[in-house]
Amino acid sequence: MASSIRTLNPATGKIEKEFQAYTSDEINQYIDEAHELYQTWRFESFEERKAIIKRVANEMRVQKSRLAALITTEMGKPLSESEIEVEYSANIIEYYADNAAEFLADTQLETEKGTAYVVSEPIGVLLGVMPWNFPFSQIARFAGPHIMAGNTVVLKTASNIPQCGIAFEEMFTAAGAPKGLYKNLLVSGKDTDSIVENPKIVGVSLTGSEAAGAQVASLAGKNVKPSVLELGGSDPMIVLDDADIEKVMNGTINGRLRNAGQACTSSKRIIVQEGIYDEYLKQITAYVNNMKVGDPTQADTNMGPVSSETALVKLLDQVNQSVEKGAKIVSGGKRIDRDGFFLEPTILTEIKPGMKAYDEEIFGPVVCIWKVKDAEEALKIANDTPFGLGASIYTKNVELAQKLARRIDSGMVYVNKQVSSSPELPFGGTKHSGYGRELSKAGILEFLNKKLVMIAK
Repeated sequence: MASSIRTLNPATGKIEKEFQAYTSDEINQYIDEAHELYQTWRFESFEERKAIIKRVANEMRVQKSRLAALITTEMGKPLSESEIEVEYSANIIEYYADNAAEFLADTQLETEKGTAYVVSEPIGVLLGVMPWNFPFSQIARFAGPHIMAGNTVVLKTASNIPQCGIAFEEMFTAAGAPKGLYKNLLVSGKDTDSIVENPKIVGVSLTGSEAAGAQVASLAGKNVKPSVLELGGSDPMIVLDDADIEKVMNGTINGRLRNAGQACTSSKRIIVQEGIYDEYLKQITAYVNNMKVGDPTQADTNMGPVSSETALVKLLDQVNQSVEKGAKIVSGGKRIDRDGFFLEPTILTEIKPGMKAYDEEIFGPVVCIWKVKDAEEALKIANDTPFGLGASIYTKNVELAQKLARRIDSGMVYVNKQVSSSPELPFGGTKHSGYGRELSKAGILEFLNKKLVMIAK
C-alpha cells in the first residue's frame, strides 16, 4: 500500500518519493525530547536563542536554491515565487531573533499597593499543524516567534510536502540547535488528534481547513490547551470607480493569480463598481488569456499546476455547478490537456447566492467578479460570507476607504494593495477564518504565561 506521506509532483502527476510515517513510540519520544529540552531552553538568554535562530535564517539563504526547488517539486509553485518565499521565511525568523527581547520585556504596572510588573514566560512544547501552500513561510511564522519566546516545537507539515518539512528541520540541525528544539513529524492527518492530546503538548497552532481547525480546537479545548487557528478565507476586493486601474490589475495578478490562487488571503470575490467594470474586465481578460501556464521550473511560466488531482476536480465542480445555475465563463474553465494538475486561469461573472462560486471558498485560479452600483452594495456582498480573513479596497479617496474598512468584517483590510503579509504586521481573521494572530508583536504573545509579580509595600 502506497504511503500517504509522499512527494507527488503536481506538474507531472508522478510520485517521486515516499516516506514511512513515524510510529506512536517515535512520536512520543520526540515530544519527550522537546519537553526535556524545554526545562533548560526556557531559561536561556535571548542572546543565546538569537544566535541559533540567526544561523537558521542564514542557512535558509545559503540553501535558497535547493529549498526553492523542493517547494516547486512538491506543490507546484513557480520557481521564482518559491525563491521569494524562502527569502521571506528567513526574514520572518530574523525579525523575531532581532525583536523578541523587546517584545517580551517586563511590563511595569501602576498600583498603590506596592510594586507590580508582568513577566512573559514560555509555557512548554507547542504543536504546529501547517499547510502545503506556503511550505516554508507558514512554518517560519510559527516556529520563529515561539522558539524565541522560550518554547520548544514539534511540527506536522501537510503529507504532500514531506521533503520541505524535513529540510526545515535540517536548517536547525545545521545551525547547531539542541536536540528537541524543533522536530518535524512525519505523520498523517489521522495521527494529529493523539498528538494534540499528549499531556506534554501545551498549545497548538493550525493553519488549514475549517474542518481541521474545528477538530483541533475541540480537542485543545477539551484538554484545556490554548490554540491559534488560521483557516479559510473568501476575501473581498472592492474596486471603486475612481480606482487606479494599474493598482487594481497588480492587486488582481498578485492577489488572485499568484500561487495559482492557492492562498487563504487570495482575493476570491472581486467586487467592481459599474463605472470602471468594463475597463477592468477587458484588462483582466486580456491578461488571463496571455498567461503562460505550465512547467513551474521554467523562468517564463506565470502559473503552475494546482496542488493535486483532488483539488483540480473540486475546482472544476465549483465552476461547472455555478455555470449550471447561471454564472458566465468569460475565459478558461477547463482542465489543460497535459500531464499534471493544470486548470486554465478562469474568469467568472454573474455570480449569485446559491452558486458554489458565491457560497464556497474557491482555492484556485478562478477570478470571480461582481458588478455593483455603489460602495454600499459592495459592502453588502463583501460581508455576505462566513469567512473574515482579509479584504482590500481600491480608491483614490483614502478617507472613504478607511470608513469602509471599519465596516468590513475581517481581520485585515488593505487599501490600494492586495492582502499580503509582512513580519511586522499582524495577520489573522475573524468569524470562520479563525482566531489569534501570527506575525508582528501580536504573534509572539499567543503562547505565553503573562505572570504578575506583586511586591507589597
